[in-house]
Amino acid sequence: MKPSPRLCLVPAAVAAALTAAAAAPAPAADEPERRVQVAMVNFTDSRIPDAGKLETALKDNYFGAKGSLTSYYNEVTGGATTFKAAEGDGVTGPVDIDLAATGCDTGKINDLTRKALAAKGVPEDSYDHLSLVFPSEKAGCDWLALGTVGGGTTWMPIGADAKMSMTALVHEFGHNFGYSHHMRLRCPDGDLGEGCKEDGTSHKTPMGGGGWEAGLTSPELLHNKWLTGGEVAKPDKSATYTLRPLYGNGSGVRAVDIPLGDDRLVVELRHESGTLDGEIQGVHAYRVPDGDYAKSALVDPTPDADESTGGDAPADADALGAGAKLTDKARKVEVEVVKAGAETATVKVSLDGVAAPAKAAKPAEAAGPVQDEPADAAPEKAAEAPADARPAGNSTELAETGGDSDTTLAYSVGGGLLLAFGGAFLLKSRTRRSAATSASPASGRHSR
Repeated sequence: MKPSPRLCLVPAAVAAALTAAAAAPAPAADEPERRVQVAMVNFTDSRIPDAGKLETALKDNYFGAKGSLTSYYNEVTGGATTFKAAEGDGVTGPVDIDLAATGCDTGKINDLTRKALAAKGVPEDSYDHLSLVFPSEKAGCDWLALGTVGGGTTWMPIGADAKMSMTALVHEFGHNFGYSHHMRLRCPDGDLGEGCKEDGTSHKTPMGGGGWEAGLTSPELLHNKWLTGGEVAKPDKSATYTLRPLYGNGSGVRAVDIPLGDDRLVVELRHESGTLDGEIQGVHAYRVPDGDYAKSALVDPTPDADESTGGDAPADADALGAGAKLTDKARKVEVEVVKAGAETATVKVSLDGVAAPAKAAKPAEAAGPVQDEPADAAPEKAAEAPADARPAGNSTELAETGGDSDTTLAYSVGGGLLLAFGGAFLLKSRTRRSAATSASPASGRHSR
């Protein structure tokens, strides 16, 4: 296994510079399109050695038909939001800015580049995301990549070989959409009470060490309204549901969003589809603190690290198999996995201490609860959803993620305040990677 890039705490000076950085206004929530502008940047003391070679690589990394930033996000959104080059081919420059590379002054790099682009006829209102690509040799940035949380700016230092970590690129754009680093909660025996403890990353999303070939989790999709109404069940009483994989063909429920006091518990089924989730399989559950889907965490019922996704355990070792239960006695909530197949899963949700019915909802009723039935009723074979394409979700809209600027730089976790570019945890990738888009060397440190 290759060594993995490590996330690091960004110095306070960097965070202060980012806070002061100019930012393009966030687009309105009803704009189902994201325009991405890439700018190659030259410093006074450090220049891109081969701009032509880099431009070709960036066009492929950001806008290629396969294996690119835009192809990834177009696939995970299921057509709800489309991503494209902002102007022309989406890559401009190199632009020369009056700044030395040494010190990696992110705020000035951002501000001066935006002004240079405007002077070249590329105003800020022509793009929703600006990705700043600059030579790393003299900059000395102490992170592999950087992205504003809930904003539209990413900083991507690049070496002379013009190779970019696709995991880092997809990850930083995830921060633009408001996502925190995706952690794991160890809840032995599925007890959702006070005994859950944070333990590493989830490995179920690029935001939690899953690599860039992992899809986003259902809470992350819910945060940006990238699941349509019919794909999400929100029970208000005990019910049984048939889940279809989060990605792929077919209609039906893809996530069950369950009330858990002030929190939510979201259950999904993952299975390989297209380029996504090759190593993520099975039923998974996530706790959503205070209804903030951008800060969800995987619920792992295994008792110790050796039995979960840490170390060399299989990537789906923390999946919920048939018979698995998650319980919160204080809130009178129980979730039981009745069936956990590759194409469908059956999940019982018992609320207020009332046992869930034995039968799953019919397809037409999938987004709502079914009527209670006697506990000894014979299970009914779940109806197969039609094998048509996943709905494009034209009615869904891109939600605002983090306000109207790029300066949302901190968030609260467990009562403590973390820099939005901090974390200090090991980012492990368990997904397949092509040689052309491999992660940076082990000495690279991947930041927010």
